[in-house]
Amino acid sequence: MNNIRITQIGTDGDNNAFFPSPGGGKICTGKDGKSTFVAYASASGAVTLSFDGDVWSRGALLPISRPYMVIDSTGFIHIFGLGEKGVWHFQSQKPNSVVYFDNGERIYPPNYSAAAIDVEDTLYYFGAGLEGFAFVKKPQGGSWTPPFKLVTGGIYPGVFIHNSTLHLIYCGWNPISQLYEGVYYMKSEDKGETWQKSDGAPLNIPVQHKSGQEELLCLTQNTGGGEANTHDLCIMVDCEGKVHVLYWYSRPYFIAFGTAAGGKEEPNVRVKHLRLDKDGWKHNHLCEALDRDVAYAVMTQVERGEIPQSGDNNGRRIHTVVTHKHVSDAFYDVGYLFSDDNGEHWSAIQPVTTDANKRKLSYAHPAINRGSNRNKIQFVFNMWTGKNPSPIYYGEVEV
Repeated sequence: MNNIRITQIGTDGDNNAFFPSPGGGKICTGKDGKSTFVAYASASGAVTLSFDGDVWSRGALLPISRPYMVIDSTGFIHIFGLGEKGVWHFQSQKPNSVVYFDNGERIYPPNYSAAAIDVEDTLYYFGAGLEGFAFVKKPQGGSWTPPFKLVTGGIYPGVFIHNSTLHLIYCGWNPISQLYEGVYYMKSEDKGETWQKSDGAPLNIPVQHKSGQEELLCLTQNTGGGEANTHDLCIMVDCEGKVHVLYWYSRPYFIAFGTAAGGKEEPNVRVKHLRLDKDGWKHNHLCEALDRDVAYAVMTQVERGEIPQSGDNNGRRIHTVVTHKHVSDAFYDVGYLFSDDNGEHWSAIQPVTTDANKRKLSYAHPAINRGSNRNKIQFVFNMWTGKNPSPIYYGEVEV
């Protein structure tokens, strides 16, 4: 069992304090290698926090919601979010500090956000929406480009940059059923000038959503599969260069299952893990237990030292933080699990919290630090409290 510690670090969160985070952007390590930074949504704006390993300190309160954070190679912190009449970009005035920021710049119409930065300090902002999914970029020392349209529709983007390749996921929306529908992938090897599928097949940009051109990673009710309300949760590239994706799905609506159909207990909400191998995407469930619903999930990988080798295992553990519950319960707790064989198999879920049912409130929206060091995995999450301010929590897993 791993040693896990959690600390409450805020009381003023929005119920969607860390949502969405399929590309990270909520908790990051400073370039000094010592500081940890957190940004979350509150009713008053985006709260910023810094942690020196002992003490949490409040930084600037930015006039935006849904903050998304990246840090450049010199330590300056960039935060994006929804503000007045659009998406704004703010930059810290000092490296490795969230005390003061510039006045900000409006860079994009209101939209669902994802941001990233490459090894040359080029900033990318992806804005996804049903009216169109595009991105803008800003080279170091340059200006923001006009929007480059990728898809005619799509929401909740997540992006991961590995060796200058942009890996992008997003999900669709069905306005008739009012449900998420489809999880999609594309990549670019030339800073977003051209885009392709995972097998290298070029995409005719902008892609027409639901035209059959997109690379669909999941089943949908429309394709005859048993997956409804599919939503991308996380994208990561491992140390071998393989892409990993997590997404949730629920059982098809209006169809009885499990005990309601006279059978055994079955989960309604599950998370699938995908890994891109040379011969295509490999799928498995993050949790095989049929008595457990798993909703939100995020993952990262840090070097862990020597462990027994098998198959593609290169000695690095994939760490995952989830929200989960027994199928007969009403409220979600937070848990931790891992894989030592690159996602082929997963450990049982280790509890992080155990009081959701007692409090009659669910924990939600975990976000993980992709810069976690080899000694501890850092993550944040909040509690879904309805109309009341949401408690904000910080967690560490010793590895």
